[in-house]
Amino acid sequence: MTSTPTTALLASLENLNAQELRRLLVEHLTKQKIGLYWEASAIERDAALNANVVLPRLLPSASHAPEGTDHHRNLIIEGDNFDSLRLLRATHAGKIRVIYIDPPYNTGNKDWVYNDQFVGKNDRWRHSQWLEFLYQRLTLARELLSSDGVILVSINDENRARLELLMDEVFPGRRVGNFVWKTRQGSNDAKGAFFSIDRRIQN
Repeated sequence: MTSTPTTALLASLENLNAQELRRLLVEHLTKQKIGLYWEASAIERDAALNANVVLPRLLPSASHAPEGTDHHRNLIIEGDNFDSLRLLRATHAGKIRVIYIDPPYNTGNKDWVYNDQFVGKNDRWRHSQWLEFLYQRLTLARELLSSDGVILVSINDENRARLELLMDEVFPGRRVGNFVWKTRQGSNDAKGAFFSIDRRIQN
């Protein structure tokens, strides 16, 4: 007898604990919705968000502390952003006022890696993988933000609509607006301006 996704799921139920069964039930009861939907498993998501954290090690040669102290007020964490966000959640939850991220743009041009594999243009679940990749990290980032904190994200036109829906799901009711980036043609000699001014040069 050929195994189908449904039969495989049913066969796995007896190996799940009560919490996992509840999460699976919620996932299936809430699948039909208006808005953004992508392939994701609530149980696998929980496992990923709570998997073992890779602990950092301090590099004294790259660190600086005020003279006479060993306290480092500023941190530079080099490594996987997923591990870094989980580490920061343990020490900085609710304390961060500004987060800026420049995620992979999901162009399919081998510009990012997911689960140790390149994601290509012809991958059937490319957008689902990209959305799940971002969802896990945005969920962690949300826990870091203070009550008046903001998060800024760069993205290309192709994936802007998907990202906006995802941000609305993770940060409901908190959208402020968008900045459209444009290559500057003129100089930045305007005094007191908060933003660069692009002057059109007439021939």
